[in-house]
Amino acid sequence: MAVQCALATTRQHNRITAHRKRITKRQGKMKARVASAHFILTIAYNILKTGEPYEELGPKYVHHKQPDKEQKIIEYLKKKGYTVAASDQQAA
Repeated sequence: MAVQCALATTRQHNRITAHRKRITKRQGKMKARVASAHFILTIAYNILKTGEPYEELGPKYVHHKQPDKEQKIIEYLKKKGYTVAASDQQAA
């Protein structure tokens, strides 16, 4: 039943649909359906646990949550001991 609920979100623009599309690219349709159903059940559990209403964060939530990839790579290289200076030039 949870899988059917996940499939019902196909034409909507929300976080559950975006989640399913991301997983479909990597693992296929069936695993994405089950993962979306799990995501819906996790949301339902948290609603029942906390008593707070569900707030839709939108399909771009994951992208807003992650820091800029370039900054992340620079921080990683600095941790490894490299000296990194950002420049505006593009590599050929």
